[in-house]
Parts: sequence; C-alpha cells; structure tokens
Amino acid sequence: MNCITTEVCASSLNSVLAAVEGGADRIELCQALPLDGLTPSHALISYCRTNLSIPVFVLIRPREGNFVYNDNETQIMLEDIDYCRRLGMEGVVVGFLDREGAVDKVKLKEAVKMAGAMEVTFHRAFDVSSDWERALEDIIECGCSRILTSGQAADSYQGRECLKQIVSKAGDRIKILAGGGMTPENVREILDYTKVREVHFSAKSPVRDNGDEARFETSPELVRRIVSIVNNLTI
Repeated sequence: MNCITTEVCASSLNSVLAAVEGGADRIELCQALPLDGLTPSHALISYCRTNLSIPVFVLIRPREGNFVYNDNETQIMLEDIDYCRRLGMEGVVVGFLDREGAVDKVKLKEAVKMAGAMEVTFHRAFDVSSDWERALEDIIECGCSRILTSGQAADSYQGRECLKQIVSKAGDRIKILAGGGMTPENVREILDYTKVREVHFSAKSPVRDNGDEARFETSPELVRRIVSIVNNLTI
C-alpha cells in the first residue's frame, strides 16, 4: 500500500489552486517564497480554510533572515498560531533556534502549546542547526509532528545521505518530510534511497502576463507529474 504524502509549498492563491488541481495531498501555505517564505495574510488563510478540501499547514515566519526571534517577534508568531487554531486549520509550520544554533525549546514549546490540536512541523531551520541529532531529539521532546529537512544540504538530493540517517534515527517517533529541490527527475531516487514517506516541493514554473517580467507560480502539470511518480512507487 502506498502511503507517501505529497505536500506543495504554495505562496499565492493561484499556486494553491494549481496544487489542488495537480492532486497534492497537502498544502504548506506561505507568501514571499523568494525570501524562503513568510506568514501569509489572514485573508488567504481564511480562504483556504473555507474553500479547500485538503489539509493546509500555515507557515509562521514573521520576517526573512535567521530563526532567532526576540520576544516581540515570538508574540506575533504565537498570535498567528492562535488565529490558525481558532480558524480550524490543520497545522502550522515553525522553527526556533538560539544564537548557538540549537533548538530554542522554550519558544518551541510555547508554539506547540498554542497550536493545541493542530499538527506542528519544524521547518528547515533544522538544516542550519549546529547539531542535527541533538535538534532531532529536542524537536521530538517539544511535541512536534514532523520535521521538514533537506538533510542539512542545499537540496534533498545533495542531502540524501544525511536524510537517510535522519529517517533512521527518527524511526516512528516523528515524521520526516523531505523538501528542497524536489523534481520529477529526482523524486524517485530520493524516496528509494532515504525511505522518507513525505515529500515537499513547490513545482514552480514561470508565468508572464501581457509581456510583464516573469513571476513563478506552482504548475499543476509539474505537481501532477510528481504525484504520479510517487503514486506509482511500490512501497
């Protein structure tokens, strides 16, 4: 039985609808993807809650840059998590580090507590942690549901050896979601080698309107290709 989950990172309403059209199992909702993603607007979150039939996890990231947040930034993040919980979203995506590159367990535990019944994914802040094995144990201790990681490399293919080790070390204690550079050309090899059972990708392609400079949106065709490959794998 195939049990691999496909999650599409969508940074606009157009991308969200393209991911659904392409057959994605889940959405990670954000905005400003060229900045590696920021918290989306409340209006977009609400639209997805009302109109989508697949789960939506909301990225909670108040600014670009590092993942060391002061108390004011943390309070904003907690309020955004509270909004998602009250709206009935399925999950949120967060990441907290301290100045030494370790997981900030105090802030992460606050976020998990605020999330309530929502699932909590620890995002690719994990990939810049100073010690991934320690970070893994800390994230599990704090009660997160999964970790999004490219194996501490620029993309999942380059990080496939580390990803394999992370999956083995995590066991059944937490889900590992492989993301970063996932394409129709490499997704099969990454899955076969690492044994991850969740994959994360944006499936972007350029879009031009009336000769304007190209912007990048999720392509339903690319999503469909990756989903088809995943669904045809023998587990």
